[in-house]
Amino acid sequence: MNQASPRRAPFQISIGFMLLLMVVFAIMSAGLFYASQVPMIQEDISVMLRGKSAGAGEDVGRTAHKVFIMFTFVSPLLLAGVLSTGMSILRWFERRK
Repeated sequence: MNQASPRRAPFQISIGFMLLLMVVFAIMSAGLFYASQVPMIQEDISVMLRGKSAGAGEDVGRTAHKVFIMFTFVSPLLLAGVLSTGMSILRWFERRK
């Protein structure tokens, strides 16, 4: 009456999930690269690392800083919308077959 426990399959990741992760990390990397180019964020990082300001004015790169913040907040929504639209188009093509 001693039953052997069922053997578990090894953990697998689908190709679609890997591609989704690649897209997400590529967009995050693009955001971080853009952040490294924004003067206001460069100023904040130099203050954090060196403990002193580079002496730039208060309005350094304020427009680029605002664009980066908007990119940071909006990019997950845009990514979700693009992926949802892409999946809907794929399902529509599958139904037509």
